Amino acid sequence: MARQTSYTVHLPPTGSDEGAQFVPDSFAPIAFVAPWAWFPFHRLWLVTIAYLVAMVAVVVALSFSGLPSLMQTLITSALSLLIGLEATNLKRWTLRRRGWREVAVVVAASREEAERRYFAERDTPVAPSSLALAATRPATSAAAPSAPLPIIGLFPDADPSARGAR
Repeated sequence: MARQTSYTVHLPPTGSDEGAQFVPDSFAPIAFVAPWAWFPFHRLWLVTIAYLVAMVAVVVALSFSGLPSLMQTLITSALSLLIGLEATNLKRWTLRRRGWREVAVVVAASREEAERRYFAERDTPVAPSSLALAATRPATSAAAPSAPLPIIGLFPDADPSARGAR
């Protein structure tokens, strides 16, 4: 069975489906290895600048810290791992900041399948909601109240008067 990934669907500020962005909720291996290239490729300019400033500050701080080089490498590798895990969330943040709207979440094995599922589901007619159906039904006459349903679990009886008795 193919690995399923959830994709968030973002529409541009114009509201049209033209150019919809499908952002996967997954680890970005290229952002882990080379975030300095992944961020500009996805046009995340503010994130790129923040990343470069933060990494320069971390490298300078680590060089003055007196830690062994192995520890410095482990710290920068952990930061790169964090970037790889959060890169797609940074892309969602940038889209939201630019006025894009998140309109759906689609679970699929690939981006192409996510696009097919989103557009196929969007084009199907929507069934009327149960709330709208309830509003169109005629009101019934005053019927006898039904007996309370038994409660399953830690509370054996639903009688509120039994709570105070000890």
